[in-house]
Amino acid sequence: MWRYVVAPALAVAVLLLAVLPFQVVNAQTVTTGNDDVTYTKESKFIKEFQINDLKEDRGLGGITTDARGMPWFYFSTNATSAVFSFDPSGNKFTRYDVQGETVVDNPVIKLAAGQLVFDREGALWFTDARTNSIGRLANGQIQLIPIPTEKSGPMGIALSPDGGSVWFAEILGNKIGKVDTASAKITAEYSLPEQSGPTFLDFDDSGALWVSLSYSRSVMRIEPWLLASSSAAGMPILSLPKPDSFSPFGIAVANNGKLYLSDHGSSRVIVSDATLQNYTSYWTSPSGSFPATLPSQIVSDDKSGNVYFPEHGGNRIARIDSQGVMTEYEIPTGPLSAAVFAAVSHDGKKVWFTEWASNKVAYLDASAQVPFDAQILQPQQSITLTKSGAASLDVLIKKSAIANGSDNSLGSLSLSQVEVGLTGMTESGLAGVTYHANPPRVNLQENASSSSAESNIQLQARITPSPAIIPRWSRFRLLRRTMTA
Repeated sequence: MWRYVVAPALAVAVLLLAVLPFQVVNAQTVTTGNDDVTYTKESKFIKEFQINDLKEDRGLGGITTDARGMPWFYFSTNATSAVFSFDPSGNKFTRYDVQGETVVDNPVIKLAAGQLVFDREGALWFTDARTNSIGRLANGQIQLIPIPTEKSGPMGIALSPDGGSVWFAEILGNKIGKVDTASAKITAEYSLPEQSGPTFLDFDDSGALWVSLSYSRSVMRIEPWLLASSSAAGMPILSLPKPDSFSPFGIAVANNGKLYLSDHGSSRVIVSDATLQNYTSYWTSPSGSFPATLPSQIVSDDKSGNVYFPEHGGNRIARIDSQGVMTEYEIPTGPLSAAVFAAVSHDGKKVWFTEWASNKVAYLDASAQVPFDAQILQPQQSITLTKSGAASLDVLIKKSAIANGSDNSLGSLSLSQVEVGLTGMTESGLAGVTYHANPPRVNLQENASSSSAESNIQLQARITPSPAIIPRWSRFRLLRRTMTA
């Protein structure tokens, strides 16, 4: 007997709702010499901008936004590195080249894609693996601060809560370091265990620094005020309870105190308390181009409580809102634009990201609402699956307020075919369980004038005969995926 719990919390399976069919609108062939990019299409949620200055070079990395909401992003190859600013109102890119010799091999440059952060004075700080330096850009001039550890692979970067220092992670040096913002000098490097691979960093409201350790399958919590030497003493390392394991990459502490971690070796994002013992696995919907969706950098918007992340292998941008509902947005360029890094504008209205494979910078319009909602109507708190029978979930699909209003920002996005399905638990789907939807899809467009257009779909799930992976238990959570352009 296998037990499937229906609850909005502690979910490791996902209820998938998709607007279908997947329409490629005004499809164009994109000539890039890269099989990962073969088309582009229109989107009601995402706007892309081509960076013509880069030609055929590939090397887009991290991105951030300034106080005006303008994006700044990093670019690097084995021969050059640069910081770009972009004014979308005039479609104008401004390039700031990093002057310095390449001191590392190309694999280091590709691994440690540069990240950026502004300080309180408006100076832009960034990691530059090519020159093994921390860069500072102010008044159009770049200053390089050499990192003492050779070939350190500087990557993640974060401004301390008091604004007095910039902290950075050395993914190959197995260290974290800090720069004094006033003197522009590296004041300390702290050694971490060998093969730990510190990648991204984020401060919580208490001032503690959280670091994802990609190679040791763990995270570290650091209290900077207790650090007294260059050792890792007083830096507790946390891991998921066995037998679960993960490859942490992106990390963010939201304003609700929850820890968000991307598992870059699978298709899930983990939402946990500070102990990493009580957590939820948010499984993204399967990728059509890659074995796993590979959730990447995680960024949070403190105003809304929303958290966003690119799906490197899924070619989507995903959002987990303050109510725990996850929504996925298809990136118009594909099938694999290689979006890894993201940033939320200060007003929370745009989520900017870079596309490595297509040499584009783009943003998700965070204010554009998906025009339908869903609710599980299961009266009991659980359903039980046995080898001899099936169990049902009743789901209510309803047009949202935005679909009924006068806002036409989503243009011709159709609600004529909305499907419900199950996904999660593994990269390829809900292992060991099959389901049948009745009806297969619903049409919320039929009564477009009605403010109460809604339909029910019943999902009937059963154990697959002799499943290769035996499911034990799972809990369901809502996920909305926008599949039309």
